[in-house]
Amino acid sequence: MKNIAIEQSEPVGQDHLYPPPQEIKRLYEIAQHGASASLNSLRQFLGSDVDINLHCLSLLTLPVLIDRIRLFYQNHLGFHLRYSGEITGEIYTFFAGRDAKTLIDKMLGHKRFKYGKRFNRIEISVLTELVNIVTNAFWRALTDKTGMNWYLSPPTLINDLSRTLFYSSKIYTVDYFLVHFEYVIPVLDVRIQCIVLPTQQTLARIFSKLTPDDLPELSCSRAI
Repeated sequence: MKNIAIEQSEPVGQDHLYPPPQEIKRLYEIAQHGASASLNSLRQFLGSDVDINLHCLSLLTLPVLIDRIRLFYQNHLGFHLRYSGEITGEIYTFFAGRDAKTLIDKMLGHKRFKYGKRFNRIEISVLTELVNIVTNAFWRALTDKTGMNWYLSPPTLINDLSRTLFYSSKIYTVDYFLVHFEYVIPVLDVRIQCIVLPTQQTLARIFSKLTPDDLPELSCSRAI
């Protein structure tokens, strides 16, 4: 599938570091199912008949992700959640500044420029609820598929996403690959970025629950 990629900063000789393609496809399907499951809540929240789609899924190393954030997501608004239970790690959800303003305009029915450049408490609150809707839909989809017990903390606002990611990776040993989802709300031209930073062996635990059954062969692209 063209919208699934494995990305790294340098070649790796150990084949065991590469996730199994069939299980990656399962994870992609779960992420898409999570997006679909959030539709009703999103439509009520945004007050219109919107769609949300999973645009791409990437497994990439921390240096690649941090470089990408610094290059392409300099003006963004980010939120952090922690997950624990049978799997542990962090989830980061963020919007480009322009997209965050579009969502605010849609949800609150006003133009943000009236209230200055900074987001006020009410605006942060509604964006936090939007993050809750998307992440909890993914949580339910993964829980239903794997049967694993894991729990999400409430979202909290973060100021510097790349720095927070770097320090999170120093707190505990993380898996070689991180997971990056990009969701798209086409009618608003809004993109929602989700990063799953798993602790060591978390991806292996997830993939062990996603055994393929009569799936066709899948070839994932690898970018170095």
